[in-house]
Parts: sequence; C-alpha cells; structure tokens
Amino acid sequence: MKSLSSVSFLRLATIVFHLISLAQVTEANGSDSDPNKKMFCVPTNQASDADLLKALDWACSQGIDCSPIQPGAICGNPPTIRSRASFAMNSYYRSKGGLPGACDFSGTATLITEDPSYGNCKYV
Repeated sequence: MKSLSSVSFLRLATIVFHLISLAQVTEANGSDSDPNKKMFCVPTNQASDADLLKALDWACSQGIDCSPIQPGAICGNPPTIRSRASFAMNSYYRSKGGLPGACDFSGTATLITEDPSYGNCKYV
C-alpha cells in the first residue's frame, strides 16, 4: 500500500509542477488570451512628450511610412505628440512582425489589445 501512496504523491506533484510552469509561462508572455488576438503598440501613460518625440523621430527614421501623421493627413489629428507617436510606434512594431521587443522605445511604449484606430485613421 505504501508504494501506491508514493505513486499517487508523485503524480500529484508532477501535475502541480506542470500547472506552476504553465502559470509562469503565461505570466512571462503577459497574457493567457488568444495568441491570435491583435496587439497594438502605444505610449505608456507615464511617457513624457519629450521622450515620445524622441521615439517618434527614431521610429520615422527607421523606414516606416510616417506620412499619415503629417499635419492635415489622415492620422494627423489630433496634432499631439502622443497621438503621432502612438501611430509611429505601432507602425514600427508592425514592421518588425509584431515582436514584443519591437514595442519598448526605452520603456515609453506598451502593448494593448484594444484597437486605438479612430475615424479614418486605422492602425494596421
């Protein structure tokens, strides 16, 4: 009978270990939601305009199309640094295949699941 208890304990321990491992992988990935859910790269609430301007300038210097955020263009309004940086950050993130590391911008960006598109300005 003792060996049956040992086997049961080992099975239980193995199950607990796998559950803990799964929880850690979920936490490391930041979400346990649908992996096909579209993510968007946008500025953090704490990011300053000065930092966002640097991120905006850098992203636009990396070959992404920043013409939609020029004054009077489809995503040029509102004409705020935060709005323009948001579009540029997301465009850069998309250009890198949606890799999480492409949405950092020195800690001024974060990934969200809510589509920040507005009006005719579409985040793709």
